[in-house]
Amino acid sequence: MAKATVGIPSLLRKSLHKTLRALMQQSEDDFDILITYKGNLTREFEEYEKVLNIRFLKQKEGLFEEGLNLVLENAEGKILLTTDDDAIPDKNWVMEHVEFHESNRDVGVISGEIIGKKWINYPNSLYMRFKKTDFMHEYSPAFSEYKAYLTKTGFSVDREKGYGKSIAIAGVNMSIKREVYSKTRVLTYSLRGSYNESYIAVNAIKLGFHSVVMKKAKVVHLDNDSLSRPLNNDWELRIEKFTSPYMFNFLLPVDLGLLRRLLDQVEMEEEKIGISMAIEGIENKLPPKKFRERLKEIIEKSRNMYYER
Repeated sequence: MAKATVGIPSLLRKSLHKTLRALMQQSEDDFDILITYKGNLTREFEEYEKVLNIRFLKQKEGLFEEGLNLVLENAEGKILLTTDDDAIPDKNWVMEHVEFHESNRDVGVISGEIIGKKWINYPNSLYMRFKKTDFMHEYSPAFSEYKAYLTKTGFSVDREKGYGKSIAIAGVNMSIKREVYSKTRVLTYSLRGSYNESYIAVNAIKLGFHSVVMKKAKVVHLDNDSLSRPLNNDWELRIEKFTSPYMFNFLLPVDLGLLRRLLDQVEMEEEKIGISMAIEGIENKLPPKKFRERLKEIIEKSRNMYYER
């Protein structure tokens, strides 16, 4: 068994060449690469099989979450690292992730240092307005030392930025112990893959591990248009971020009464739509893919209203 598997859900964008060239320069060589892809696999990518221990696995259906689940299901390393097909890992990236895991047996999930545009945690707007209320109370004492934590209402919020214990994990620079990833599948509920990393982090905490962000294992994330970092028109993403209570409820039941009270107090349209969707999904016990269909329907109805403002 290799020390590590590097997993990359991909659309086979040209920037993947930069990612693979960076992986060719790693100081640690005991790792394999698993790319789950949508699209047509061309010879120019297959050529990397001559110089890297690489497997290509075609994703036949679904969206990003299905692609990530294929990685989780087919990884073989003691540690699973994930990145994007528009990211450039530092030469010590694999080594520093592996070493941190080996030195910290109680850590199940790690996010490393990221250079470039970060995704925005829109529910932090709730934290800023309601941080002294029950709405933003930690889900349980397990999150008391976490800089980014899960609330009783089912949101991942940042009480402070920085390195340390956190569920604000970024998939472009993430690693997971086998004891965690072998028991984890992300929820196929969203359109843009929101909070799949935080879902993995919370599941790791349920399994008795910690989740941390470290100032090591640098990755440069190119400023391309993406699901989690749209260059324009982020309305759909804003709504999706506020549906997270539905997702986290599959791991830890949220306080639905408290969430309803929060809905009565929010003012921003994306907050109202997203939280209402989450409550609907929980109350009606919607399966994840049905929730995704409903989310798409709601977003389509609200899009014209947003763009016409």
